[in-house]
Amino acid sequence: MASFCVRPNGILQYDLCFYGRRFRESAGLPDTPENRRKVRKNLRRINAEWEMGTFDYAAWFPRSRKREAAQRWLRERGSRVPGRRFAAYADEWYGLHAGGWKASYARQVRSAIDRYLIPHFGDWPLDAINERAVRAFRQALIDAVDQEGQRRLSNARINFILTPLSGILRFAERELGITHPMTELQPLRDDPHDPMPLTAEEVNAFLATVDPRYRLYFKLRFYTGLRSCEVNGLKVGYLDLERRQLRVREALVDGRQTTLKHRKARRDVPLSPGLAGELRAHVAGKVSDAYVFCRADGRPLAASWVAETLWAPTLDALGLERRRVYQTRHTAAVLHLAAGENPLFVSRLLGHSSTKMLFERYAPFVANALADDGSRFERMMNGGPDGSGSGEQTAGVGNSMVFETAAQ
Repeated sequence: MASFCVRPNGILQYDLCFYGRRFRESAGLPDTPENRRKVRKNLRRINAEWEMGTFDYAAWFPRSRKREAAQRWLRERGSRVPGRRFAAYADEWYGLHAGGWKASYARQVRSAIDRYLIPHFGDWPLDAINERAVRAFRQALIDAVDQEGQRRLSNARINFILTPLSGILRFAERELGITHPMTELQPLRDDPHDPMPLTAEEVNAFLATVDPRYRLYFKLRFYTGLRSCEVNGLKVGYLDLERRQLRVREALVDGRQTTLKHRKARRDVPLSPGLAGELRAHVAGKVSDAYVFCRADGRPLAASWVAETLWAPTLDALGLERRRVYQTRHTAAVLHLAAGENPLFVSRLLGHSSTKMLFERYAPFVANALADDGSRFERMMNGGPDGSGSGEQTAGVGNSMVFETAAQ
C-alpha cells in the first residue's frame, strides 16, 4: 500500500510497498499543510487503483528511474501465470496457426511479432498485458516519427501489428482463462489515399516515353487494371489468345508464386483484338510455364524494381506528380467508367466483390459524374438531346475516345 514521509531536506516523499518490496518516489513538494493535503489525496487514488487492479506505476511516476524495475516487479508478482511469457507463447501460437495461412501472410505476421510485439511484450506474463498496456503500446507506435518528423507507421500498418497480438491474447483467454484485454479496443480509422489516376492523354504519353521493352507490360496494366502481383505472376499458359482473354489464377508475392488472396480475384480478363495481337507476338516461342513479362536478365519482375526503375523515372520525365504503381489500376477503372462501360463489367474486370467501390472511390474522377451531374436528365425532360445520339458529346465519352485510340 502507499503512504508518505518527509525527507531530511523537507521534501514530501511517497512511500510505496507492493508485494513486499518498497519504492520511494519524491513528490517534489515542500512539507506544508497544503502540500500534505495534495499528497494525501493522491495516496487515496493510488490505493484505490491498487485495490481495483488498475494502478499503473509509469502513469504516476513517468520520469522515475525506478519505473522499469517497478513495472517489472508488479508484472511478475501480480501474475497468476508467471511462467507463461509472451515471447514463448507467441511462438507457440504462430506455430499452431501458420499452416492455415498463405505463405505471404504468414511472413507478414511473423515479421510483426518479431519486429514489434516481442521487443515490447517479450518477457511479460500474459495476464499482465491489460488494456492500458495495449493502448500505451499502440500510442507509442502512433507517436514514432522518422528524422523528418513524419510518422513511421500508418494507421493501417498499426492495425495489422495489433491483429496477431489480439489473436495471441484471445487464444490465451480460451486456453489459460485470462481476460482478453482488447475487446473494447477499436481499430484506428484508416482513411485510404484518394486515387490519383492518369488521364487518357497522360497514359498515351507514358506509354510513348517508358522503356520500349516494358511498354506492353504497362499497356496491359493500364487497360486491364491487373494488380502488380497478378501481372508479375502471369504465365504464358494463362493466356487464351484465341478467345482474347487472360486467366488470373496465380500471383507473384515476395518472389514466390502463390495462389490468389481472394476468391473474386480469380477471373477471366477480356483483351481487345489489338492487345491480344501484341501479346501473341510478345510470347511467341515461350513455354507455357514461362512468365509473360520478366527482366532483361530473365529474372521475375518485383513490384519494387518496377516502381523504382521504370515507373517513377517515366513520371519524372513527363513532369507528372509521383504516385504508386497501383494507380495503373485506378486509371483503368476511371477510364473504363468514363468510356461508358457497364459498372458490373468493370467490377468483374478488376476482381471486385461488388460495384460499391466503383461508385464510392471513382465517381469523382469520371468527368461526367461532376461536370455534367444531372444535366443530361434535365435536357431529356426538356425535350433536348440527351448526349447519347448526335447531340453534344459528354466529357466521359470524350475521354473514352482517346483511350480507345490508344488501344488500337
